[in-house]
Amino acid sequence: MTGLPINNFIDRIHSLFRNGPAFSLFFLLFISVSAGFTQVLPVVESMVKEADDFKNSDPKKAIQITESALEMARKSKHSPSLARVHRYIGVLYFMTGELVKARHHFDSSYVLYLKLGDEKGIAACQNNIGVIYQEVGEYNKAIDFFNKSVSLKLKLGDSAGATSGMINIGTIYSYQGVNQKAVSIFKNVIRMASETHDTTRLIDACINLASVYNNRKESDSALKYLQISLKLSEAIKDEYSTGYCLNNIGVAYQNASMDQKAFEFFNQAMVLRDDLGDIAGMATSLDNLGKMYSRQGNFNKSIDCFYQSLKYSQQLDDKRSIAISLNSMGELLNKQGDFYGAEAYLRKGIEIARQLDLKQDLRILYSNMIQTYGALKQFDSVEVYLPLYSQLLNLSIAPSEESIVNSQYMSDSYSSRFGIISFFYCALIIAFLLLANLFRDSYLRKLKFKKDL
Repeated sequence: MTGLPINNFIDRIHSLFRNGPAFSLFFLLFISVSAGFTQVLPVVESMVKEADDFKNSDPKKAIQITESALEMARKSKHSPSLARVHRYIGVLYFMTGELVKARHHFDSSYVLYLKLGDEKGIAACQNNIGVIYQEVGEYNKAIDFFNKSVSLKLKLGDSAGATSGMINIGTIYSYQGVNQKAVSIFKNVIRMASETHDTTRLIDACINLASVYNNRKESDSALKYLQISLKLSEAIKDEYSTGYCLNNIGVAYQNASMDQKAFEFFNQAMVLRDDLGDIAGMATSLDNLGKMYSRQGNFNKSIDCFYQSLKYSQQLDDKRSIAISLNSMGELLNKQGDFYGAEAYLRKGIEIARQLDLKQDLRILYSNMIQTYGALKQFDSVEVYLPLYSQLLNLSIAPSEESIVNSQYMSDSYSSRFGIISFFYCALIIAFLLLANLFRDSYLRKLKFKKDL
């Protein structure tokens, strides 16, 4: 970025997207904060704008300023100003992980905008409420609110604003393993953001696209888009998005087995998110750090990270993050040979993931549960989870929607062959695990014998 004016850099990014459209995925939830059509008291709007300057760098200060604006709007009994401030405070509380307070303010704003007939304000609140439902795992309700918001914004000619809801819908589809829909949605977001030179949406899209590549273990491609997003986030001083970028760069290095680099970026993300009071972000970074410590055999530090991550997720009532933390605990206990303990954590994680229909996360949980039951020699249970795991393996390499339309026979044939291959692949995994377990038991017996001598 040195010596390159930000406007020129952004123009180059827009050119990049026009030349090669991208699509995306990740749990970055965009919340629009623009004002509604109804006139807000100038002094109140001025205070909101002042708070907005601190939104990403000092959310607590932003909340203090906006609370004062809310009190002023109440004294004036000015409904448009009350609606504006309630919604903005909701955004700030969402960013700090206080979902109950955020929902209260979004609901208050929504009621006021409905009474005022302010369609722009209504659409914005619908998106915000959808985000809350998304965070607590009520995905059907979330999609319903997002769709209402997108439709109304498009009706109003606000295509840029509509992309916020589109990003959130795409993210939910990615959680549920409906990757083709997610890809299509994010592809449209990239196009629309490029046409309007919307830097914030481009940042979101880059982060989401990089997450697709991270999930596929394609670290080079992930890093390419994360570096773009990081430069844009730093240029506009968006520390909240910077935290996402730093964390996800760590994931890319983690996938590439570059442990030192991964630790470096996870720790940077953790420090920044701690300064911002980003509890949800800290939960994610702690889970990633725990996996790194586990990889290096430092199980004490690993379990500390996982427990703190789980605590934060429970504090937020973020069910998906809770399921992820439970899976991490199960993986760690498997490594330590506590298979009954692992089974308990994994079973609870599976229960939550099934409730939310999180196919991507279920695939990982099923894989770990298969390993657990294999180690316990509970083969009846292994037979229960093998087909479930095999079925979800198809999600990652399913044929495109276009190929399904053009050749239904090829699609069915492909799925059948892959299902058989997946089953034998899983069987080989179990055989390997059983063999490893036998060697482990033999080693422990020999070790005990030496100690007895």
